[in-house]
Amino acid sequence: MTGPYLKILLPVEMNFKCIIILLFLFSYGAFAQGISSVQPIDSIVIPKQTSRCFIDPIRNIYFVHKDEICKLNSVGVQVKQSIKKWQEIDGLEAINSLKVAVFSAEQQQICLLDNTLSPNGSCINLEDLGLINVTAISASKRPDMIWLYDEMNSSLVLFNYVTKKEIQRVDNLQGILGLSGSIKLNENESGLWVNSSDGNICLMDDYMNVVRCASETNQAMIPYANGFFFVNENTLYYRDLFEGVKELYKISTAKTIKELYVSGNQLITNDSSVLKVFIIQP
Repeated sequence: MTGPYLKILLPVEMNFKCIIILLFLFSYGAFAQGISSVQPIDSIVIPKQTSRCFIDPIRNIYFVHKDEICKLNSVGVQVKQSIKKWQEIDGLEAINSLKVAVFSAEQQQICLLDNTLSPNGSCINLEDLGLINVTAISASKRPDMIWLYDEMNSSLVLFNYVTKKEIQRVDNLQGILGLSGSIKLNENESGLWVNSSDGNICLMDDYMNVVRCASETNQAMIPYANGFFFVNENTLYYRDLFEGVKELYKISTAKTIKELYVSGNQLITNDSSVLKVFIIQP
């Protein structure tokens, strides 16, 4: 009975799998093509002497000047904090609504702050973890985890900041992905995005496998959903890794867009003097 039964069952299983794959592709295609446009809704003047801007998923804006952070929430309430031992702030990642990680490449340390920007526990010295030259960090969607990039061995590390343990690691990341230049990390629901200053960007899954890479302008880019926004000659585009490129908006400024940010369904551009906020239209 085994032989005839398998001859009948195998085609049924294959048909079922084909249906599942077709349904997935249909739903994915509908999602991937869901970004129709972006519409400007607000402009925020960047305070003078601001060296860096960071924006978290609930649109808190952090203006950094040397060792001072000014946090501006969506209704205009400000919180300021200055701690001399920070020296220089190179990265700021919102772990959740109550916790922020502040990264200093010069000091090779990460300090955790609460939502009032007050220190939350002792700072983490990255050299104590065997990391020599961490240049980029990113909050992970996994609880208590943060991504670290060590330029010394081009190492990507997933680190648990509570247990102080390394969870995953891959070395020679630039060689594996074919990237060059400085590296930025950004994780969203699709996975971990690694982009370099040469204009290349790669998506990696939760097991550090490469899903797909793409190459565009090196002016400014930020991941969103299954693709990324990027700017080329003051025009804003969206590229889906599987569906191609779509022109979205002509940016009316003579200044170069330095950075892009995504917060929820909002896209923010930074031309060093003004943050312009756009709603992402489905």
